Amino acid sequence: MSGSLQGRTCAITGGGGLIGSFLVDDLVARGASVVVVDDFSKGRRANLAHQAEAIEIREVDLEQAGSALDALEGCEIVFHLASRAFGVGHGAGRHWEILAHNEAITNNVLVAVARQRPDHVLITSSSCVHRDDGPDTVGELPLFDGEPEMANWGYGWAKRFLEQKALVVARETGIPMTLVRPFNIFGERYAWAGNSSQAIPMLVKKVMDGEDPVIMWGSGEQRRTYLHASDCAAIMRSLVEAGWTDGPVNIGLAETVTVRELVETICRVAGRSPELIADTSKPEGRFVKSSDPTRLMQAVPGFKPSLSFEEGIRRMTDWYRQEFA
Repeated sequence: MSGSLQGRTCAITGGGGLIGSFLVDDLVARGASVVVVDDFSKGRRANLAHQAEAIEIREVDLEQAGSALDALEGCEIVFHLASRAFGVGHGAGRHWEILAHNEAITNNVLVAVARQRPDHVLITSSSCVHRDDGPDTVGELPLFDGEPEMANWGYGWAKRFLEQKALVVARETGIPMTLVRPFNIFGERYAWAGNSSQAIPMLVKKVMDGEDPVIMWGSGEQRRTYLHASDCAAIMRSLVEAGWTDGPVNIGLAETVTVRELVETICRVAGRSPELIADTSKPEGRFVKSSDPTRLMQAVPGFKPSLSFEEGIRRMTDWYRQEFA
């Protein structure tokens, strides 16, 4: 499909999560009828409270066989975001568990999609599908080019399988499918996951808790591109409006900051000045993780982030005060 989503019934699996809840806001603002499908094991009802009168919530555990059939009934557009992603330290010893969990969700959602034939489906993969020894600025590499990112090995394979299965469904059913690979998305609706949390919320909490020194995992010189979840959501919606089906699209930009620069930004925004120490015994993932935006700019011409990196970090410090102060 292509064109406005106004008046269309749009399902968002994982709609209570970080990206999903911003996508809810984006679609509601454009007049879509929004159905949130979430079991709230990681997503949060609080992220949706301000939209309670405007949306329908279907509380469903998509890991359970057959669960997606009723959950997606009557939905014209499906945004599939549901998964369980954590920080770089979470995967060790859990790769099979992560793979199996995400595979169950994949199979249930795609069975429902194949049976119910929505007008368009967006599939959320991950930058973790890319190999560690690829170029620093990564384009949309072939799906089975080497091993996926080793720090997130099980998750990377789960997302590769998701992409491949979705392509098979698309070919056999004719359903238009958009595949996206987000890079390091962050925002203030993050669901704290303790020591398994992702880098930005983990570091924000360390700084705001007054830790001194603040320990950074790895060298601190590893570089990442970051994008706020509201901008990620806007890109997802724009791709579906455009009817994009011409290959996967990285959701990320080429510009990067080092982890040390990230922590320094958090400290500046928070008004703190702890000593920063790099712990090279901890995993840091691939050294540079940057996205080639060529295809993104082709698919969403003129895209520019609505939030600067520093404003996004400021929102994260506000998140800390709401969650932990």
